[in-house]
Amino acid sequence: MDRGRLRRLRAFVWRPVLELAILAMRLLPWPAVQALGRGAGSLAWRLSKTNRGRALEHLAIAFPERSAAERAAIAREAFRQQMMNAAEYFHLAGRGVAAAERHMRVEGWEHVESARAGGQPVLIVTGHCGNWELLGAVFADRRAPLSAVVRGLSEKAFEPILDRLRGAFGTRQINRGEPGAARALLEALRAGDALLMLIDQDLRTEGVFVPFFGRPAHTPSGAARLALRRGAPALPAFVERLEDGSHRARFGAPFDLPPDPVGATAVMTRAIEDQVRRRPEQWVWWHRRWRRRPG
Repeated sequence: MDRGRLRRLRAFVWRPVLELAILAMRLLPWPAVQALGRGAGSLAWRLSKTNRGRALEHLAIAFPERSAAERAAIAREAFRQQMMNAAEYFHLAGRGVAAAERHMRVEGWEHVESARAGGQPVLIVTGHCGNWELLGAVFADRRAPLSAVVRGLSEKAFEPILDRLRGAFGTRQINRGEPGAARALLEALRAGDALLMLIDQDLRTEGVFVPFFGRPAHTPSGAARLALRRGAPALPAFVERLEDGSHRARFGAPFDLPPDPVGATAVMTRAIEDQVRRRPEQWVWWHRRWRRRPG
């Protein structure tokens, strides 16, 4: 069977399963949603041999001073955290912004308000830390329009589902690299949207090599170039899950960026690394962050 037919068959089988999971998470109470997500993460840790191996390999790069047992514990918990993210998002997107806000604590929103008051486009720089998708609910609750520059899914059949989920919080989605993406980005800026950009993955897009845990990592430079070209304030923002199961969204003061894209991207990446060091179990360690090498 050719790859295209296999992909269509996989989508035909899994799309109704995903829709059923979304419906189930919407109906269940919050503690049950988190428990099921955590259980699914434990199962994924056992079954995902390739991703498990990558996570352990990358943790050894990032934390060579920690024991193998400590790194394995972080990796196992990372699988649980990411599956909890999905379960929570299915639940909250179905219940709306008010429901999401009940599980959120927000710190530093005054930095966003101050940046927006200047009349320039505002860039929100983040990574795949914690349940980052919930940033959309924070902006929606405060009547602040948000557009997110994201990577399109490899399984295109599932994109309408993700679009619908993000749309529940009012987040406009701009798929990086797809036709019309540049126009959509300019329209978002003209409309006064805050622009959310994730720069912690090695993507097939314009980028530069900057340090990440002491090793050069190919990093998207679009956020830095946009901030420098337009004089737009760029703010760090991160979501992290707290011990009681709620989430905290933290917004920082605008970056003080050097005038070149490489240096500016390095400053932004350092903020992401600091957050990953703060809560290493809440990042996606199986992503091939150091896949490419300089030269």
